[in-house]
Amino acid sequence: MAKNKTKEERKIEIMDATLEVFVKKGYAESRIDDIVQLSGLSKGAIYHHYSSKDELFLSLIDHWEMNFFPDFHGRLENGVSASDLLRGFAEEIIKEFTKRRYIFLAELEFWSLANKNEKVRERIKILYKHLLDLFKTVILRGVESGEFRKLNPDITALSVLTSFQGVIWFTIFEHKKLSADEYLREVIEMMIRSFTCKQEK
Repeated sequence: MAKNKTKEERKIEIMDATLEVFVKKGYAESRIDDIVQLSGLSKGAIYHHYSSKDELFLSLIDHWEMNFFPDFHGRLENGVSASDLLRGFAEEIIKEFTKRRYIFLAELEFWSLANKNEKVRERIKILYKHLLDLFKTVILRGVESGEFRKLNPDITALSVLTSFQGVIWFTIFEHKKLSADEYLREVIEMMIRSFTCKQEK
């Protein structure tokens, strides 16, 4: 029964409804009543966990990071090569894009809101620092093992992040000759080739 759900299960339920509303309406047009209607919960139940609309949407950024790409950091422990880690990240994004492309539309909304809301901007900085640190760790692993040539890890990590974010293009536009999965697989192979090739002296 719904009343037997744990606190965490209830919060996930609220976050899932909030994400759907957020993507459809954007922050400015979203209302707590919309989340109430979609989730089937009372307004009191939502305010029991989140004191305001701002807190709700700040928490949504955490929910987005933790629930849609949960295995990224775990893969660092499995001892695979840096190249295969990057390929694995690409496949994880492809899987999520195929199932729930709306989560990538949410990222567009985060960017838009970060341009107007200082609290959101600061939280988004933390989100992207986590991702950049992850990719930097992978790049350094590749360089230190000799798999990759000597690279600037900060620039390279940012290049990986922005290349992956290119999938957002496919949430808005159709490409007659290219799909999101073809884009991601090809772009990561292009990057790996550039990381492994020896520079001319």
